[in-house]
Amino acid sequence: MKRTSLSLAGGLATALMLVTAPTAHAAVGAKDVPSEGDIVKAFPELAGGQFTTQRTKQVAVPGKTCGTGSTEKAKSGVTTTGVSTSGTSIVVTGAAEVASPRKAKSYLAAYKKYVKKCATFTEPTTGAVITSSTGKAFRLGDGSLTVVQQTTINGVVSYSTSVLVVDGKKVASIAAVDDAAVPTASIKKLAKVAVKKLR
Repeated sequence: MKRTSLSLAGGLATALMLVTAPTAHAAVGAKDVPSEGDIVKAFPELAGGQFTTQRTKQVAVPGKTCGTGSTEKAKSGVTTTGVSTSGTSIVVTGAAEVASPRKAKSYLAAYKKYVKKCATFTEPTTGAVITSSTGKAFRLGDGSLTVVQQTTINGVVSYSTSVLVVDGKKVASIAAVDDAAVPTASIKKLAKVAVKKLR
């Protein structure tokens, strides 16, 4: 299935991921997120793709309305993004340290409410119709959330699965976007690696 850049943007706009705002001297670094090799093991279609890593001091949080987002400060963080050579598959992994375990859990609670509230909505900037539901729960860290989304724009459909995990004061996120449903086994495999590296 051929997919437009707008459909990709629609899927990524609502995926659970850290916000890439480059900064220096962050305590959480590349070693704390899955490597290119880890990503390719879980998603072989990204072999030979383009990978970038950025540091951040922000985490994404749900906005007041569906399809909008906001950010809050983090002590430190990092994201790694992989794009397949065909451009049809994208995987983003991230890790951040926030002020407290309570703060980390508040993000998880906020996204759980968001998924229930925004089961179906139209993304305001692209006009994409997005449906969201909770996916298979994984027993990871101090708590986790899996979100499965389908984005339709101009008749083109893309799919995304995101996992958010909290472990103490740290937050890990994995988001995969594809032109077919994201395999549960692949996202779980990468999420387990992410939690292991988070510690």
